[in-house]
Amino acid sequence: MELRVLKYFLIIANVQNISKAADIIHITQPTLSRQIKELEDELGVELFERNKQNRKFLLTDEGTRFYNYAREIVELSEKTVDEFKTSTSEVFGKIYIGAGETSAISSVAQAFSILKKNHPRLEINLFSADAFTISERLDKGLCDFGVFIGYNNFEKYNHLVLPQKNIWGLLTHKDNPFAKLKSIKREDLLEHYEPIMVSQQAQSKKELVDWFGGSVEKFNIIGTYNLLYNASVFIKENICSALTLDGIVNTSTESDLRFIPLKPQVDSEVVLVWKKGVKLSKQAQLLLDEIQKME
Repeated sequence: MELRVLKYFLIIANVQNISKAADIIHITQPTLSRQIKELEDELGVELFERNKQNRKFLLTDEGTRFYNYAREIVELSEKTVDEFKTSTSEVFGKIYIGAGETSAISSVAQAFSILKKNHPRLEINLFSADAFTISERLDKGLCDFGVFIGYNNFEKYNHLVLPQKNIWGLLTHKDNPFAKLKSIKREDLLEHYEPIMVSQQAQSKKELVDWFGGSVEKFNIIGTYNLLYNASVFIKENICSALTLDGIVNTSTESDLRFIPLKPQVDSEVVLVWKKGVKLSKQAQLLLDEIQKME
């Protein structure tokens, strides 16, 4: 199984057409078809459904499963090359960061901006996801750092608390009566039986569970979300409100959205973590040094 062929497989999966993939890769279509067939023979499964009518190449169930493995292998190989080609005289390459949605990422951005002035060939690779996925990528070596909200399981990670704390509140439509309030109490949500969406991570935060009175069962929870953008579309349609962190989406006077903090106030620390026992790449260590100066 060659790395080159894995990259070919990913390109075909993304464009869903072998002719377009061949043009992107700059090889002939028959050559590309043969190499993918050899990969399927090696794995003993069909990776694509070939639709002759529209010439689409769609992933089979086995192909979808293999796609995740192939992507991780290619990402890890690229990360490894980046780390080892950094010379002693010049620092370049990518810094890989997995992060939940938080305005505290600005600390990382500021540190990277300073580094970029001295090392213009540095690049940043940001991956947004929930804490479980980020932790998984850290463990596999696909990320140098993770940025977690209210995380406290540091058995296998080193950690650094970032300067900003995140405040929890209700994101709602500007026409919602709650938008006129300065703060939201849990009694307000119960009295009006306000339909709300809650982030998947929020349901496991002790401070938020305590704010809800130990249980969310009495509240009108109509759904959950992973990342806020899609949930904000529901809020813009005035379907519901959402429990979320401040500073993630635009809530300026020009926006249809408003953020109202919870009362009593609930905030969460944001931490930068990296795996214990693993030496950081030169570029990642420089970023960490720069962030530590902000303390």
